[in-house]
Amino acid sequence: MNAVVLTQFLSAFADNLNFFLIVGIVKRQGVSNPDGTVAFIQMAFLCAYVFLAPIVGAFADRNAKSRVLLLGNILKAIGIALLLFGLPPVLCYLFVGVGAVVYSPGKYGILSELTRTEDELLRANAKVEGSTILAILLGTVAGGFLAQNSDLPAILTCLGVYLVSLFMTLLVPSRAGNASLRYGSEARAFFRDCGRLFRNPRSRFSLIGTGSFWLTASVLRIALIAWLPVNLGITDTDQQSMIIGVTALGVVASSFVTPRWVPAGRLHRAFYFGLAMVLTVMVATLIHSLWLTVTLLFFTGLFGGIFVIPLNTMLQEEGKRMIGSGKTIAVQNFVENALTVTGLAIYMTLTELHVSVNGSVIGIGLVLLMFIMFLATQLGKIRASKTGGGEATDVR
Repeated sequence: MNAVVLTQFLSAFADNLNFFLIVGIVKRQGVSNPDGTVAFIQMAFLCAYVFLAPIVGAFADRNAKSRVLLLGNILKAIGIALLLFGLPPVLCYLFVGVGAVVYSPGKYGILSELTRTEDELLRANAKVEGSTILAILLGTVAGGFLAQNSDLPAILTCLGVYLVSLFMTLLVPSRAGNASLRYGSEARAFFRDCGRLFRNPRSRFSLIGTGSFWLTASVLRIALIAWLPVNLGITDTDQQSMIIGVTALGVVASSFVTPRWVPAGRLHRAFYFGLAMVLTVMVATLIHSLWLTVTLLFFTGLFGGIFVIPLNTMLQEEGKRMIGSGKTIAVQNFVENALTVTGLAIYMTLTELHVSVNGSVIGIGLVLLMFIMFLATQLGKIRASKTGGGEATDVR
């Protein structure tokens, strides 16, 4: 289990480091529209999730999970290594995306194999999620510093971390998967599972809510790189990464207050924190003070976390009962990344139309607001929904 936790920490660290590596490369290339280029590269990464979602779950179940983790890290390392040969960043990042989508179901699936009781599984999930949050923070800051002046140190560091993570997977027990699974039938079942989850009011509410959150978060991460020089005059990649990392601190803080502010049985309250997230995003476009910006970004992460954590819980409860936990995660990944690609396409279109970065951020905020307003229309259906012959949950 410690090998799994360390493997995940290193892989997540490198995943976040390589984003700012790509940003640094694009800036030094002197392209005419760096913001749009970064958005396009991010879309290539996410498209791997969208197109491979119907089969990666079956691939993880058909093979030993430790070998799935190994392959995922190999593909990520290849993607970064290709940068050394001068290949286009979009092609390299696509390889990293394929590695990430292969790695994801193996990471979650192996935990149930290495634990014996529900309590052990809960503790294992807590370790993995805690290490992932720490890796996101450290990887974001390290990526900004390493990518500031030269590509080579960041490339070599990122490649080295992936290789260490790769070798750590060799310490994870290898247990045979279910070789009888067939990719064609599993892919057809995936789309049936999507339909089942969207027909259920609670799981539909959760999928749309979490998808809109990640749409906003992914676009804001790119938009902030253009917004910080315009509004605050901050152009150094290392400083930008530290400021953006404050949002992740807000998400960390949300994990402590969510159980109290959005208790079990009242998960629909997350909706109001989604509205608060929209407000902080909108207000941030009007601010020209560094400390006010940092404060607003912290609260954006805080409100975003309180919005998405209860929705994840709601989806896991419904999904486990309807189609199983693993399949639910596959559907959720598909929906979240499909919406995120759509959001990035909207942002790219706005930049191509020469809309100001403040206008683009407001535009994404309005997209999130439309999703939130749709969720408002679903609250009554959730109150009326039944699960297993009784109330799904008390949402009074």
